[in-house]
Amino acid sequence: MKHQLSRKFYRYVLPSMISMLLSGFYSMVDGVFVGNAVGSQALAAINLVYPVQACMNATAFGLGVGGAVLMSKYMGQEDDEQARRAMGTTLSVLVIAAVLLTGFFWLTKDLCIQLLGAQGAIAEFADQYISVIILCTILPVLGNGVVPLIRNQGRTVAATLFMSSGLISNIVLDYVLIFRLGMGLRGAAIATVIAQGVVATLALSYLFFNNREVFSLEGLRISPRHLKSMVRIAVSPFGQTLIPSIIIVLTNWQCIRYGGDDALAVFSLLSYVLASVQLLLQGVGDGIQPLLSFYYGAGQRQEIHYLFYKGVRSSILISLLTAIGVVMLRAQIATLFGLEGALAREAQPALVITACSFLMVGLSRCISAYFYAVENTRVSTLLVYIEPCLFFPVTLAILPLAFKLNGVWMAYPAAQLGLAALCIALFIRVEHRQNRAESSAVGSFAINERH
Repeated sequence: MKHQLSRKFYRYVLPSMISMLLSGFYSMVDGVFVGNAVGSQALAAINLVYPVQACMNATAFGLGVGGAVLMSKYMGQEDDEQARRAMGTTLSVLVIAAVLLTGFFWLTKDLCIQLLGAQGAIAEFADQYISVIILCTILPVLGNGVVPLIRNQGRTVAATLFMSSGLISNIVLDYVLIFRLGMGLRGAAIATVIAQGVVATLALSYLFFNNREVFSLEGLRISPRHLKSMVRIAVSPFGQTLIPSIIIVLTNWQCIRYGGDDALAVFSLLSYVLASVQLLLQGVGDGIQPLLSFYYGAGQRQEIHYLFYKGVRSSILISLLTAIGVVMLRAQIATLFGLEGALAREAQPALVITACSFLMVGLSRCISAYFYAVENTRVSTLLVYIEPCLFFPVTLAILPLAFKLNGVWMAYPAAQLGLAALCIALFIRVEHRQNRAESSAVGSFAINERH
């Protein structure tokens, strides 16, 4: 059994990690090209308005994962009709969400740029970039929301290939539009949305040819019961995807306070590196999620435990390897993003401090994914939202008072340490309760048998 489960684990987790890492590379590629072709202010502008883009991605990913978890549960119960209904509801809700997000962010665009702290030339750069993203919201929403449905059907290789196609398109278009045509930030945004459109087109085409019965008026009809369950599950993955952008906003404010535009440029670099590692580690949790949801629906708890602990071990290993890599290559990373001189020297110790958070990020991502995969939404929601609402604001407010700008860089690792400790404590508590409940059930059954 363990050999078979291990094969399933790697078949799901490895493509999921690659897919999540590739999705993070979209903005990183923009940052590399913009930082080298336009300058540090343009790089800071992308980082400042990234939360708007992240909100779109988080909504799409949350709804997509919510529908995919529901679909996997029904597949575990061998209820194909309800699995198709869950897929159809998810597709329709994604389109509606894209329309609503487009309208909301276009009407509040100027206010968002102002609230996010952009001023002067940085505000102008930010407007150039985010205007294109907002007008094309439907493409990232469908690209990010449909892929989880494909992955949870077991088509992990196809999902990874679709994400790879988008990234390759983004790299090529960034080079042409930014370096060759000199379109600056507007060119970077156009490259991003076209690349996400490639992913959306490939993913929807794949679903259509393999699930044609879903693509009808009846198949796409929204089921209120499925919608309610989907949204309830979506709260955690939505938060996991959005929280980094909340952290970016809060940190940007402190960077402006303690270091000005130079600190913003350094944090832009940190946020790109951190986002990539976060998504890679989230890929482990998201990779085991379809299997956990399937076995949860089938009522096979032993398989759930085996896969979860294998996921935790994998997260620890990846966390340590990425942390070592960032520390050893910190000078090269700064150069890659176009930082030079004093900025590059300031970025290197900040990268080392940030790398200290990777181990805790891996643990918290994996445990949170476990809770929402088995529909323990109360705990998963607590774990996701307590970081931006309590842990991080407290560390970000206190540590800079003593350590100035270094305290800003230290805030995230400190918050992650507290979150990881809470994750472990809650997991142990929930597991202890379940074991007691199972023991009581076995004891009651034995007593009834004797009588």
